[in-house]
Amino acid sequence: MQIEIEGTITKVLELRTGTSSRTGNTWQRQDYVIETPGQYPRRCLFTVADGNIAMFNLQVGQRVRVTLSIDAHEYQDRWYNDFRAVNAVPVDATQPAAQPGVPPIGAPLPPPAEPQASEADNALPWEK
Repeated sequence: MQIEIEGTITKVLELRTGTSSRTGNTWQRQDYVIETPGQYPRRCLFTVADGNIAMFNLQVGQRVRVTLSIDAHEYQDRWYNDFRAVNAVPVDATQPAAQPGVPPIGAPLPPPAEPQASEADNALPWEK
């Protein structure tokens, strides 16, 4: 399952590295905390793995939209959630340029306009 979350990176945790006991390959993981905007901000801890750490290059204070892959795993009869970033882009780069007369994405739509009646519309069928 995947979700998107938009907010500001508030914390970059320590880089962790290791070697897989199963495959012998080395791995890297770095955890980040993102905070959503709004009256009741929420925080979410997520992980970026291996080559994505350098590719996403997330920094404290940066506004981003992160696509997270959500999974859970069991260890010693306890369950843990895993939020792994599969994509991260700066918010400013994802917003299209505003066009005059077009509301921004997410803005409430204006009420529908009343149709303007012309003289031809008010005319009786035999008067047209």
